[in-house]
Amino acid sequence: MVKVSLARCNDYNPDRVFAAVKKAVDLVGGMEAFVKKGAKVLIKPNLLSARRPEDAVDTHPEVVRAVARLAKLSGAGVVLLGDSPGGYGADMDEIFDKSGMRAVAKEEGVELVKFTASKTVDGIPFTRYIFDCDCVISVPKLKTHLVTILTAGIKNMYGTVVGLYKSERHLSAPKGKDFAKVIAKVYGIAKPHLTVLDAIRAMEGDGPSGGQPRNLNLVMAGPDAVAIDTIAAAIVGIEPLDVLVTKEAFRSGFGEADPAKIELAGDDAAGFFLPNFKMPQTIPLGFVPTAIATAAASLIKFKLHIDIRVCRRCRLCKTTCPVNAIEIGKDSCKIDYKKCVRCLCCHEVCPYKAIRIKRNLLTKLLWR
Repeated sequence: MVKVSLARCNDYNPDRVFAAVKKAVDLVGGMEAFVKKGAKVLIKPNLLSARRPEDAVDTHPEVVRAVARLAKLSGAGVVLLGDSPGGYGADMDEIFDKSGMRAVAKEEGVELVKFTASKTVDGIPFTRYIFDCDCVISVPKLKTHLVTILTAGIKNMYGTVVGLYKSERHLSAPKGKDFAKVIAKVYGIAKPHLTVLDAIRAMEGDGPSGGQPRNLNLVMAGPDAVAIDTIAAAIVGIEPLDVLVTKEAFRSGFGEADPAKIELAGDDAAGFFLPNFKMPQTIPLGFVPTAIATAAASLIKFKLHIDIRVCRRCRLCKTTCPVNAIEIGKDSCKIDYKKCVRCLCCHEVCPYKAIRIKRNLLTKLLWR
């Protein structure tokens, strides 16, 4: 049996968050089971872009603060905090500032690190911190995702990959099934020792950056992110193995996705179930019977559109696009649909929600 803990927390009040995180971690053995005296610890949150904590795009700084304090109380010698954001060329200093991570790091004596130096394993360039630290603690955010349906514990470790590799893989594996194999492979190499999921305020709709915050009031913890993602999916009303990343990680033997083999501890999971959790507009086929989906696949379409009135000309979408399909000018912003592979990287990294999804009529009828 794999243990996953659940602890209720209704807001981001620092004292209440610390109590909930401590409860969740204690239920899976306590921080001392993962962090030994004098250990070098890496905390890896989800820092997708330079957004405010209340936007629910990044892991909330109070959850990171609680994890850092527990690590220090367990005798950690050095605590580091870092991530590699979604958009290649993103300003990490701006992300640290706006997300609230710099303030927390200063107050808690945590060292901020940028994932630049790499070590290549099986053709993938990982940040060296994954291999240089004694303990890696993943602190993801529960959100919907335009390609993978959900993003939580497994996909958070994709942020340990550095350089252009992530953009290149979006190009070589733009479809959900292929991309899921890439993410699962990364997770299998960079498995954290402990995952603490921030689902106090999750994101529904067109996540991981363009959706809407929704209160779930939950902190989850455990050594197996596959098991955590399995339970999280069930709580928001999704069959766990419909999430291809979870399915691929489970198939690869990287964790447990059979609910019968997952022991839940702490608050009753039934108390967290959310009705009508909104899914991304891009995944109607994932919830349509296979026979219908196969017949309708060529007719169900969507495309991306840049709202020139909202765009701030930061050009992050252009820098991130793996096929150079975006042009940003003073008076116009265009996507070349002949080049676009619909990897959705631009939508994911836009910090202003300027990139919208337009669906054809059949897609709207099948997925409202």
